[in-house]
Amino acid sequence: MKKSLYRVLVVTLLAAVAAPASSLAGNEFASPFHRKQAERKAKGMVTGERSKRKKSVLFQWWLDDARGEDDVKLKRAVQRELAADVDPEPLPGFGMGNIPYVLPKLQPVLDKSAAQMTAASTEAESVRLVMADADTPIRASADITKTVTEHYKATGFKPLWTADGKLTARGQELVKVLAASGDEGLVPFRYLPRSLSGFDSIDQQIEGSSISAAQIDVGLTVAALTYANDLTGGAFEPNKLSKYHDIKTEALKPEVALKVLAFSPFPKAYLDGLAPKHPSYLAMKAELAKLRATPLNETPFPDGKRIRIGQKDSRIPELRGRLVRLGFLDDATPIAEDADPEVLDKHVGRALKAFQAERGIAQTSALDPATVKAFNGNTPAGNIRKLQINMERARWLPKDMGSKHVFVNQAAYEVDVFDGQNKVWESKVIVGKPLTQTVAFSDVMENVVFNPPWGMPQSILINEYLGKLRRDPGYFDKIGYRVTNSQGKRVSSRSVNWHAVSARSGIGVQQPPGDSNALGYLKFNFPNSHAIYMHDTPNRELFSESRRNFSHGCVRVQNPRDFAAMLLGLTRAEVDAKIATGNSFTVPISQHIPVHLTYFTAWPGDDGKIHYYADAYGRDETLDRAFDVVAKAFTPNEGVKVVEASGTAAQ
Repeated sequence: MKKSLYRVLVVTLLAAVAAPASSLAGNEFASPFHRKQAERKAKGMVTGERSKRKKSVLFQWWLDDARGEDDVKLKRAVQRELAADVDPEPLPGFGMGNIPYVLPKLQPVLDKSAAQMTAASTEAESVRLVMADADTPIRASADITKTVTEHYKATGFKPLWTADGKLTARGQELVKVLAASGDEGLVPFRYLPRSLSGFDSIDQQIEGSSISAAQIDVGLTVAALTYANDLTGGAFEPNKLSKYHDIKTEALKPEVALKVLAFSPFPKAYLDGLAPKHPSYLAMKAELAKLRATPLNETPFPDGKRIRIGQKDSRIPELRGRLVRLGFLDDATPIAEDADPEVLDKHVGRALKAFQAERGIAQTSALDPATVKAFNGNTPAGNIRKLQINMERARWLPKDMGSKHVFVNQAAYEVDVFDGQNKVWESKVIVGKPLTQTVAFSDVMENVVFNPPWGMPQSILINEYLGKLRRDPGYFDKIGYRVTNSQGKRVSSRSVNWHAVSARSGIGVQQPPGDSNALGYLKFNFPNSHAIYMHDTPNRELFSESRRNFSHGCVRVQNPRDFAAMLLGLTRAEVDAKIATGNSFTVPISQHIPVHLTYFTAWPGDDGKIHYYADAYGRDETLDRAFDVVAKAFTPNEGVKVVEASGTAAQ
């Protein structure tokens, strides 16, 4: 009996020990001490789970590209490689950094002094009343409001677009331009005066009302200047959409635009001439028109099991047709007479691999879940919005990119060097991780450092080396790293009390030039406030990945020696010879070479076709929502009608 009781007690104790902390925490029979301990443990488990979830986000892009159960080992290998990759530039990030779009505050187009002024004519008097109306529905930014009110006052409130209660020929031409602003990837209703219900039958909407005509006249002036601003500098302020944007747009000043628009007999020609001239913008505009003229009847690509080359599946005919429509497979590609059309052959496999490469997913040549997902994000409707988003980004680019310039497209993981309009060199690059993204900005390349030493950031010293150094103080001496004390004097690693070292101790560590240097053999400087530069790397394995966002923000170049030769006007042999000296030195770049770090998820390739890339940083989603906000805010309610008020502008 005693033995049985003993066994029961032992089993009970073992069960209690094995019980989940959460169950003990709520167990009324547990002692207060054990409940407290269990509560702490449960809380720790929750915190641990949160930490695990947070870490998993870093690799979610990889997991989304699941290559199948048989590739689990490959996934794990890449994750280990990423975790072990020493990043020489641990810049602080801003998380994903995307900022929800908020409509800017617009102010009434109003000037109180107009109430005491006189107008030049009866029609001008109606414009004066509109300008003096505190309840005017016309809204604009501060600079456009100032430009519009000053112009009308200076001209005695003379109408610009109306006469005899109707639109003039100039006014009709302007309305057509604004109505067609969708061709530029913009939202047309953004440029519709608020007193109108649509771009058609405007004279009928005015209904012979002088106040209504005056409202529309002022409203069209505001719309024309807003359109000129958006066409030249973008409809959205880039730095208010992402913390990783440092973009200075070059929008046309409203007073400059109005000087021309007020007197030009051809406002359409002037406004059309303001659109970006960059060949890539024109290519995207042409593709946008083409897609809008195509019926949007693409059905979702069906899900199914993973299919490799040589395997059969009923979806293969649809796959072949989809690749033909997207331009990755020639419609004339032969199928052997004895071949089964439902078998994924090598021709389709090659085309599929090209599609996967463009979309930034694993290049498996197989029909897998990631590829199906990419197909279903590659619908005409989806690509139309992608083009709108990237045409907006193209409006943010400098008007003068530089006769010779460096162009990094982070979404494509590529750097190009252009001489005029001609691409003269290209290479793969590695850019920032999703939580430490590469900033989008422009600067000027100044110099190239050969055999650069690497100054170890304090964060790496403290977080990655301090534990090892406390166990083996002479570790840096063994691997050849140079250590300096707080006075800047070089000292032996073994002489440092690493147990007392913190981020504020002033200890410096430098890795000398060499094969394993974290910066490789070359560093490309364009000094900027973000501490971002381009450089070589000893970790070259990651260039084989489809998505290459592994750094903390700086840009690693796959072929840095050719890049240096291109920038410095040297031969590859001359670059190799300079590196072979083993000496660290800096060579200035004699010519003016701008550097543009950009992010385009749609961009024309060398083949002239628009290529679409994965949105690794989530910036497309932010701009997509911004377009939706504008569309909802400015789409007029049906049935809106202008009503003339006695002595004041209409409501």
